[in-house]
This record gives sequence, C-alpha cells and structure tokens, in this order.
Amino acid sequence: MNARVTILHDAVAEAESERDAAGRDAAADTFDAEVLVLKQPLMQLLVAGRPLIPGTAVRIDTGDAVWLGETEECSASGDGFSVYVRLRHVLRDFETLARLTERFGAAAPKEALKDAPKGTPVQI
Repeated sequence: MNARVTILHDAVAEAESERDAAGRDAAADTFDAEVLVLKQPLMQLLVAGRPLIPGTAVRIDTGDAVWLGETEECSASGDGFSVYVRLRHVLRDFETLARLTERFGAAAPKEALKDAPKGTPVQI
C-alpha cells in the first residue's frame, strides 16, 4: 500500500537548535513511502531518502485513512529506511465526516460530494 508521509514535528530540527529554519528544504517535509506492515498500534514504512529519528511526529495519508503517529525506530533497509511508527490516531470514514460537517453547516452540501471518488479528502 502506498502512502504520503508529512513530518509534523521534526525531532532533528529541534535537537539542532542552531539550524537555520530559512535554509530548510520544505520539499523534504512531505514524501512518499510504502506501508510494509500495519498491525495496530504499529505501522512499518519503507522510506526512500532520509532517516526519521525516533520522536518525529508524522501524518500518514493512505487511500482509505489518515494516520497520526510518532516514529519509534528507523534502520537502513536496501535503498531506503525501514521506519516503525506508533499510531496514535486514525480517521477512516470520510463519508461520515462529510455528513457530520454538512449537518453542522461547515461543509459543502452532500450533492457536491456525491460524485467524488471514495477516499477524496473532505474540507472541514
């Protein structure tokens, strides 16, 4: 299963307080990964490019859910890194969320969403 990973809190940047935030590569904060194992409360990802040190908060978008978690372990694996993430929260049922937000007046009407493919992000 493919996933899109976004770093929410970079533990490396915090540890290196002298690091110049303006010189940071913003594109490196979001990247693609492959979900190798999903056995709650852990998810194992294969990440190309850079390691994620333990304590890094991440958002993982898959086709059917949005996951929030924190990296626990990272090790070199082939051409990338094997990253274990402790999952803290998951949002799965986008259609129910869309109905609730419509009911409380914070979303587009149901008719506007009926033709959207399953898994389409919902603006809240």
